[in-house]
Amino acid sequence: MDFINRILNKIDVTLFIIYGFMGIGSVYLGAFIRNQIDMAFWPEIFICVLVISPIYFLVRLAKKKYMPK
Repeated sequence: MDFINRILNKIDVTLFIIYGFMGIGSVYLGAFIRNQIDMAFWPEIFICVLVISPIYFLVRLAKKKYMPK
C-alpha cells in the first residue's frame, strides 16, 4: 500500500487532468487528419505524431511558466 501511495503522491494532478482532455482531443484530431489525407497507415501516424506531440510539449512549458511550484 505504501508503494501505491508513493506513486500517487508523485502524480502531477494538473497535468494528469490536462493530458486526459488532450488525449481525448488528440483522438478526434487524429481522426480529422486521417479523414483529410489519403495515405498509407504509417505516414498518417507519422504526420499525426508531428502535429500532436508538440502540443503536449507546449502544455508542459506553459504549466512551468504560468503555474510554478
